Amino acid sequence: MALRRLGLCFDGFYSINEMVELARLADEVGMESIWMSDHICFRDSLTSAMAFLATTKRIKVVPVPLSPYSRPPMMSAMALATMEELAPGRVWATAGTGNAAALEEAGINVTRPLKTMREYMQVLRSLLSGETVHFHGEVFNINGAKMGFKPSSVIRIYMTAVKPRMLRLSGEIGDGVLLSAGCAPKYIAKCVEEVKKGAERARKSLRERDMAGFITTSVSDNPREAIDASKTFLAYIFRNKHHAENIRMGGGKVDQESLAAAIGRRDWEGAKKLISDEVVFAHSITGTPSECRRRLEEFVAEGLDLPILLPMGTQEARKKVVELARGL
Repeated sequence: MALRRLGLCFDGFYSINEMVELARLADEVGMESIWMSDHICFRDSLTSAMAFLATTKRIKVVPVPLSPYSRPPMMSAMALATMEELAPGRVWATAGTGNAAALEEAGINVTRPLKTMREYMQVLRSLLSGETVHFHGEVFNINGAKMGFKPSSVIRIYMTAVKPRMLRLSGEIGDGVLLSAGCAPKYIAKCVEEVKKGAERARKSLRERDMAGFITTSVSDNPREAIDASKTFLAYIFRNKHHAENIRMGGGKVDQESLAAAIGRRDWEGAKKLISDEVVFAHSITGTPSECRRRLEEFVAEGLDLPILLPMGTQEARKKVVELARGL
């Protein structure tokens, strides 16, 4: 298999020093980009992204996602412009509502997501272009704000999406679309069709919308070890109701209500028991290095332009995931 593009994702569940070590390795082996997730209560995406830029030489870095509910557009624009000033041409962005369940735990309600994301994207792009922004929408009001400096190059903004209407909006107004980790290949194909509809609404082709997606990845010569490493993260994301159709299309069953309760208690062992081996295989890349390379082809075949590997397990196991990029 000859992949021209491959990205690396961090979930923020382990230390910044471990992530920096992996970022340097990803830069060395030729990965295209690093995507730093902003999971509430874990490592911050923007400060982590700045550390990756400062300790690598050529790889692009992307905070994921900038949420309008936790980061107003001006704050996001300031952060992105500062990052791009440090590493010109190496910064992309991702905008999205964020994990609704985690935001609710933090006292933040996700309301009117489609309207909010449409306005957020418009305001963010205007600020990053250096305009004096007068914007009076249904969600945001900007009264003549203007950045004191602006990026030296255009920052591509992807949109995170899982459900049909947000996928169509992403195809319409995003530079690319980022699919959540845990999407089964068949569900990815369905998402691609929705993005295409949105792109056509904007009189664009699907080729003009980069399809990126996180893929939970666990590499080990011990199959049991690889499977168990993927279960914790899949448990964390599958508690969200918007994954119901994705789980169905993967062919498995998950008790999402019980899963949400277990995660709320931080009962990780209990949560893992609610994720079967069959669900792991359907929604991730798991196994030996050769098995993982073959499985990666299945995800790409369903429409991913940019597969982004989310490494599971110990630090040594995560290094094996990064090493998959060598020779691809």
